[in-house]
Amino acid sequence: MSILIERAYEEFANNYPKILEKIRFYSNSINDSVKDKLKKIWIDYEPTAVNKSFIAIDGGEFVKELRVGTVFLTNAEAVYGEGVNVSAIDNEIKMGVFRPGNLAKERISEIMSILELSLALRNGNKAEYILMDGSLKKKLNNGKDVEGEEKELDEIINDENEEESLKNLILKSQILISRLIQNYDGKILWISKNSKGRELFGENISDITVIESLTENPGFTLPFVHTIDEKILAKNKEVKNLEGVEISSFYIRLEKGQRVLKVDLTGRIDDEGIKKIMDSLYSVSIKGYPYPLLKVHYDVKVNKEDRQRILSILGLNHMRGNSWWPNQFF
Repeated sequence: MSILIERAYEEFANNYPKILEKIRFYSNSINDSVKDKLKKIWIDYEPTAVNKSFIAIDGGEFVKELRVGTVFLTNAEAVYGEGVNVSAIDNEIKMGVFRPGNLAKERISEIMSILELSLALRNGNKAEYILMDGSLKKKLNNGKDVEGEEKELDEIINDENEEESLKNLILKSQILISRLIQNYDGKILWISKNSKGRELFGENISDITVIESLTENPGFTLPFVHTIDEKILAKNKEVKNLEGVEISSFYIRLEKGQRVLKVDLTGRIDDEGIKKIMDSLYSVSIKGYPYPLLKVHYDVKVNKEDRQRILSILGLNHMRGNSWWPNQFF
């Protein structure tokens, strides 16, 4: 153990009472500032399982930055779930190399999003609900100053102009989201387990953290309605359909003591509609989380062994990359 780490442990031990006191203070201050509002918008509800069919979609990525460029692999999968039976039904994968630049990770993230949205469009008619991992707002990204017509994904990936490539990826994502909402409005649930949204309470911590700290029972918050901001939309005929689209967002807990999830869906929804969604999700809940989303998450995850194998196949496992040197030097 280094001298620095030893000193850090010593400082922690010496300041333990003060740290504990501050944790209690922050917890109490959260309670005082938001408990009245939470009482007004949180409704305890014990869901009853109602069997429904689900398509769940998620994506994964592997990025290796080298001095000579960035190697990437992105994948996405769609699974069909009904009750305890969940199986993969479709998938997409893209692999390539970007020349050295500053927008590789952003482009790779958009490619993954496009693969997910493509699977949702292709398979959305096979179930009663479509479960998308993450928030709708994050998927939309920011299309300000972006305009044009849709291009094929491979053409965009092979564009040497990284700024134009990223713009066209965002444009394509927004076009696919527009088509998805046009085709399946009301049956797409965008589910976030790590939302950092603070719209409800305006605290320095996320709404999810507030709700998890102050409640334990299953239940939900009243929905808050917002519209897609046209300022973030690209200039395109299909994307224009997203202008003014209403999004209902609400938080749910499916099982006592388990995590709180944020749900987005297009259109308006009332309390009874939220209860129906909770009943449906509860039928596939594992410790408060929809099992189809959990299954697909682990399917697309590129683990350490997979990464090493990919690098070995490409002969890159001994090539020096950015990871060999502290990140702050880059």
